[in-house]
Amino acid sequence: MDKPSQRRQLKAIIANISDKARQSEIVTNILQNAPLPSGSICIYNSLPSEVATKELIEYFCQSRDVYLPVVDGEDMLLVKVDKDTKYVEANWGIYEPIGERLSPSDVCPSVTLAPLLGVDKNLNRLGKGKGYYDRYFNAVDTYKVGLAFEEQVVDKVFCDSWDKSLDMLVTPQGVIKRQDL
Repeated sequence: MDKPSQRRQLKAIIANISDKARQSEIVTNILQNAPLPSGSICIYNSLPSEVATKELIEYFCQSRDVYLPVVDGEDMLLVKVDKDTKYVEANWGIYEPIGERLSPSDVCPSVTLAPLLGVDKNLNRLGKGKGYYDRYFNAVDTYKVGLAFEEQVVDKVFCDSWDKSLDMLVTPQGVIKRQDL
């Protein structure tokens, strides 16, 4: 199997998960109580196929500076958000915040929550294939956290030399940290 085949397989698995809301709620509760580095946080605005992040965005806005990524050509820029932020539908049905677009290297969030298609127990992340988060992770020094449904954890994901592994993974079963490996 190669990366494209693994992506297709995982997309089919994710499409058939019937309890995404329940699993998202468990992941949210675990993450809200997990020890994370202090400082600002970058959180993706989830799609229906991903662990839901709306509640996490609202939660962290109460105690941290929160940034959401927006796509700008081949790169991601960050927009600071709060409870009053307005959103507009962009590529792939993602709702992006309206506001000043900042370079990730200028903001340098302490923590970044990253979406994924699959992840293995060594915290290797398989993204959707556009490389946005790989380029972002090469530009900033941030604590990389993946959020996954239990079905997204596989024995091995296919990685390239430029792929960045996670520092922490949160699933309904709990937390795996890099230092635990």
